[in-house]
Amino acid sequence: MMKTKFLIALLFCAGAFNQAKSQTIQVIYETQPKIQIQADGLLNQNMIEQIRKNSTVQNMLCYNNGESVFKTIKNESKNSSSGINIEIKTPEDVTYKNHSTNREISYKDFFGKDFLIENELNEGAWEITDSTKTVLGYTCTKAVSKNKEKETAVWFCPNLPIKDGPFYTGLNGLVLEVVSDNSTIVAQEILFDADCEITVPTQGKKTSRDEFDKMVEKRMKTMEQSDESGSGMVIKIIR
Repeated sequence: MMKTKFLIALLFCAGAFNQAKSQTIQVIYETQPKIQIQADGLLNQNMIEQIRKNSTVQNMLCYNNGESVFKTIKNESKNSSSGINIEIKTPEDVTYKNHSTNREISYKDFFGKDFLIENELNEGAWEITDSTKTVLGYTCTKAVSKNKEKETAVWFCPNLPIKDGPFYTGLNGLVLEVVSDNSTIVAQEILFDADCEITVPTQGKKTSRDEFDKMVEKRMKTMEQSDESGSGMVIKIIR
Protein backbone atom coordinates (compact mmCIF):
# COMPACT_ATOMS: atom_id res chain seq x y z
CA MET A 1 0.00 0.00 0.00
CA MET A 2 2.83 2.41 0.88
CA LYS A 3 4.51 1.68 -2.45
CA THR A 4 1.32 2.59 -4.28
CA LYS A 5 1.04 5.90 -2.42
CA PHE A 6 4.70 6.65 -3.11
CA LEU A 7 4.24 5.93 -6.83
CA ILE A 8 1.18 8.18 -6.97
CA ALA A 9 3.14 10.96 -5.27
CA LEU A 10 5.93 10.66 -7.81
CA LEU A 11 3.48 10.80 -10.72
CA PHE A 12 1.83 13.86 -9.20
CA CYS A 13 5.17 15.68 -8.88
CA ALA A 14 6.08 14.82 -12.45
CA GLY A 15 2.73 16.14 -13.64
CA ALA A 16 3.17 19.37 -11.70
CA PHE A 17 6.67 19.78 -13.13
CA ASN A 18 5.45 19.32 -16.72
CA GLN A 19 2.65 21.81 -16.10
CA ALA A 20 5.17 24.39 -14.84
CA LYS A 21 7.32 23.88 -17.94
CA SER A 22 4.33 24.52 -20.20
CA GLN A 23 3.44 27.76 -18.42
CA THR A 24 4.59 31.12 -19.73
CA ILE A 25 7.05 32.40 -17.15
CA GLN A 26 8.16 36.01 -16.96
CA VAL A 27 11.20 37.16 -15.00
CA ILE A 28 12.14 40.81 -14.48
CA TYR A 29 15.86 41.42 -13.96
CA GLU A 30 17.72 44.54 -12.89
CA THR A 31 21.09 45.07 -14.57
CA GLN A 32 23.69 47.37 -13.00
CA PRO A 33 26.55 47.99 -15.44
CA LYS A 34 29.98 48.87 -14.10
CA ILE A 35 30.75 52.50 -14.89
CA GLN A 36 34.00 54.41 -15.18
CA ILE A 37 33.56 58.18 -14.89
CA GLN A 38 36.34 60.71 -15.48
CA ALA A 39 34.91 64.21 -15.17
CA ASP A 40 37.96 66.37 -14.29
CA GLY A 41 35.92 68.27 -11.72
CA LEU A 42 33.05 69.06 -14.11
CA LEU A 43 30.57 66.92 -12.15
CA ASN A 44 29.98 66.91 -8.41
CA GLN A 45 29.66 63.69 -6.43
CA ASN A 46 25.87 63.93 -6.31
CA MET A 47 25.70 64.12 -10.11
CA ILE A 48 28.05 61.16 -10.48
CA GLU A 49 25.90 59.07 -8.12
CA GLN A 50 22.78 60.10 -10.07
CA ILE A 51 24.41 58.89 -13.30
CA ARG A 52 25.22 55.55 -11.69
CA LYS A 53 21.64 55.21 -10.45
CA ASN A 54 20.10 56.10 -13.81
CA SER A 55 22.34 53.66 -15.67
CA THR A 56 20.51 50.74 -14.04
CA VAL A 57 18.52 48.85 -16.68
CA GLN A 58 15.57 46.48 -16.44
CA ASN A 59 15.42 43.36 -18.60
CA MET A 60 12.64 40.84 -19.12
CA LEU A 61 12.80 37.11 -19.79
CA CYS A 62 9.72 35.45 -21.25
CA TYR A 63 9.90 31.63 -21.37
CA ASN A 64 7.50 28.94 -22.57
CA ASN A 65 8.12 25.31 -23.47
CA GLY A 66 11.71 25.59 -24.70
CA GLU A 67 11.43 29.01 -26.32
CA SER A 68 12.34 32.33 -24.76
CA VAL A 69 13.10 35.96 -25.41
CA PHE A 70 15.33 38.14 -23.21
CA LYS A 71 15.11 41.85 -23.94
CA THR A 72 15.87 45.28 -22.59
CA ILE A 73 13.02 47.32 -21.18
CA LYS A 74 13.66 50.73 -22.70
CA ASN A 75 15.12 53.26 -20.29
CA GLU A 76 15.96 56.89 -20.94
CA SER A 77 17.02 59.53 -18.43
CA LYS A 78 18.31 63.09 -18.52
CA ASN A 79 20.32 64.99 -15.92
CA SER A 80 21.40 68.62 -15.78
CA SER A 81 23.83 70.27 -13.40
CA SER A 82 25.93 73.45 -13.68
CA GLY A 83 24.98 73.86 -17.32
CA ILE A 84 26.00 70.29 -18.21
CA ASN A 85 23.34 68.11 -19.80
CA ILE A 86 23.78 64.33 -19.67
CA GLU A 87 21.46 61.91 -21.43
CA ILE A 88 21.56 58.17 -20.82
CA LYS A 89 19.73 56.01 -23.34
CA THR A 90 19.63 52.24 -23.16
CA PRO A 91 20.06 50.64 -26.60
CA GLU A 92 17.50 48.04 -27.62
CA ASP A 93 18.72 44.47 -27.20
CA VAL A 94 16.66 41.33 -27.88
CA THR A 95 17.81 37.69 -27.71
CA TYR A 96 15.56 34.83 -28.81
CA LYS A 97 16.46 31.27 -27.83
CA ASN A 98 15.01 28.00 -29.11
CA HIS A 99 16.14 25.00 -27.08
CA SER A 100 14.61 22.48 -29.49
CA THR A 101 16.56 23.71 -32.52
CA ASN A 102 19.56 24.82 -30.44
CA ARG A 103 19.48 28.27 -32.11
CA GLU A 104 19.90 31.79 -30.78
CA ILE A 105 18.96 34.95 -32.69
CA SER A 106 19.92 38.36 -31.31
CA TYR A 107 19.01 41.90 -32.33
CA LYS A 108 21.49 44.61 -31.33
CA ASP A 109 21.16 48.38 -31.64
CA PHE A 110 24.74 49.65 -31.78
CA PHE A 111 25.16 53.44 -32.16
CA GLY A 112 21.94 53.72 -34.16
CA LYS A 113 22.66 50.78 -36.46
CA ASP A 114 20.67 47.52 -36.36
CA PHE A 115 22.39 44.13 -36.39
CA LEU A 116 21.00 40.59 -36.44
CA ILE A 117 23.20 37.81 -35.07
CA GLU A 118 22.35 34.10 -35.36
CA ASN A 119 24.35 31.29 -33.82
CA GLU A 120 24.05 28.01 -31.92
CA LEU A 121 23.26 27.96 -28.21
CA ASN A 122 26.56 27.72 -26.36
CA GLU A 123 26.40 26.58 -22.75
CA GLY A 124 30.10 27.10 -22.05
CA ALA A 125 31.98 25.32 -19.29
CA TRP A 126 30.82 25.72 -15.69
CA GLU A 127 32.09 24.54 -12.33
CA ILE A 128 29.24 23.95 -9.88
CA THR A 129 30.23 24.93 -6.33
CA ASP A 130 28.85 24.14 -2.86
CA SER A 131 27.90 27.80 -2.30
CA THR A 132 24.22 28.70 -2.11
CA LYS A 133 22.20 31.87 -1.62
CA THR A 134 18.55 32.85 -1.58
CA VAL A 135 17.14 35.01 -4.39
CA LEU A 136 13.43 35.94 -4.27
CA GLY A 137 12.90 33.16 -1.72
CA TYR A 138 14.46 30.48 -3.96
CA THR A 139 17.60 28.60 -2.95
CA CYS A 140 20.19 29.01 -5.70
CA THR A 141 23.49 27.22 -6.34
CA LYS A 142 26.58 29.07 -7.48
CA ALA A 143 28.38 28.08 -10.68
CA VAL A 144 31.56 29.70 -11.98
CA SER A 145 32.62 29.94 -15.60
CA LYS A 146 35.83 28.10 -16.44
CA ASN A 147 36.71 30.73 -19.03
CA LYS A 148 39.78 32.38 -17.47
CA GLU A 149 39.69 35.36 -19.84
CA LYS A 150 36.41 36.60 -18.36
CA GLU A 151 35.24 35.49 -14.93
CA THR A 152 31.49 35.06 -14.53
CA ALA A 153 29.52 33.66 -11.60
CA VAL A 154 25.85 32.70 -11.79
CA TRP A 155 23.33 31.54 -9.22
CA PHE A 156 20.80 29.09 -10.64
CA CYS A 157 17.75 27.48 -9.04
CA PRO A 158 17.40 23.67 -9.38
CA ASN A 159 13.83 23.95 -8.02
CA LEU A 160 13.00 25.93 -11.16
CA PRO A 161 14.45 23.42 -13.67
CA ILE A 162 14.42 25.71 -16.70
CA LYS A 163 17.71 25.97 -18.59
CA ASP A 164 17.45 29.67 -19.25
CA GLY A 165 18.15 33.12 -17.88
CA PRO A 166 19.85 36.30 -19.08
CA PHE A 167 21.94 34.03 -21.32
CA TYR A 168 22.14 30.29 -21.99
CA THR A 169 24.25 28.30 -19.52
CA GLY A 170 22.98 24.75 -19.93
CA LEU A 171 22.74 24.53 -16.13
CA ASN A 172 19.72 22.64 -14.80
CA GLY A 173 17.94 25.61 -13.28
CA LEU A 174 16.73 29.14 -13.98
CA VAL A 175 19.54 31.67 -13.54
CA LEU A 176 18.45 34.36 -11.06
CA GLU A 177 21.70 36.25 -10.57
CA VAL A 178 24.83 36.95 -12.62
CA VAL A 179 28.04 38.69 -11.55
CA SER A 180 30.62 39.42 -14.26
CA ASP A 181 33.45 41.83 -14.96
CA ASN A 182 30.97 44.10 -16.78
CA SER A 183 27.79 44.06 -14.73
CA THR A 184 25.59 42.55 -12.04
CA ILE A 185 22.18 41.12 -12.99
CA VAL A 186 19.64 40.17 -10.30
CA ALA A 187 16.07 38.86 -10.69
CA GLN A 188 13.48 41.17 -9.13
CA GLU A 189 10.22 39.34 -9.85
CA ILE A 190 8.98 36.00 -11.22
CA LEU A 191 5.47 35.64 -12.65
CA PHE A 192 3.98 32.24 -13.53
CA ASP A 193 1.30 31.88 -16.19
CA ALA A 194 2.31 35.36 -17.34
CA ASP A 195 0.98 37.36 -20.26
CA CYS A 196 4.14 38.08 -22.27
CA GLU A 197 4.97 37.47 -25.91
CA ILE A 198 7.84 35.50 -27.47
CA THR A 199 8.78 36.85 -30.90
CA VAL A 200 11.77 36.16 -33.15
CA PRO A 201 13.78 39.30 -34.09
CA THR A 202 14.11 39.80 -37.84
CA GLN A 203 15.35 43.38 -38.19
CA GLY A 204 18.96 44.34 -38.82
CA LYS A 205 22.04 43.58 -40.89
CA LYS A 206 23.03 39.93 -40.56
CA THR A 207 26.48 39.44 -39.08
CA SER A 208 28.38 36.84 -37.07
CA ARG A 209 29.04 37.08 -33.35
CA ASP A 210 32.79 37.37 -33.94
CA GLU A 211 32.35 40.21 -36.45
CA PHE A 212 30.01 42.09 -34.12
CA ASP A 213 32.31 41.71 -31.10
CA LYS A 214 35.30 42.96 -33.14
CA MET A 215 33.30 45.98 -34.30
CA VAL A 216 32.28 46.84 -30.72
CA GLU A 217 35.86 46.46 -29.47
CA LYS A 218 37.20 48.70 -32.26
CA ARG A 219 34.60 51.40 -31.58
CA MET A 220 35.30 51.38 -27.84
CA LYS A 221 39.06 51.72 -28.38
CA THR A 222 38.46 54.68 -30.71
CA MET A 223 36.29 56.39 -28.09
CA GLU A 224 38.88 55.82 -25.38
CA GLN A 225 41.70 57.29 -27.46
CA SER A 226 39.89 60.48 -28.49
CA ASP A 227 37.95 63.19 -26.71
CA GLU A 228 36.27 64.89 -29.62
CA SER A 229 34.16 67.16 -27.42
CA GLY A 230 37.20 68.71 -25.77
CA SER A 231 35.26 68.80 -22.50
CA GLY A 232 37.71 66.68 -20.56
CA MET A 233 34.85 64.43 -19.48
CA VAL A 234 34.56 60.74 -20.29
CA ILE A 235 31.68 58.57 -19.10
CA LYS A 236 32.09 54.90 -19.91
CA ILE A 237 29.25 52.45 -19.29
CA ILE A 238 30.39 48.84 -19.67
CA ARG A 239 27.61 46.42 -20.59
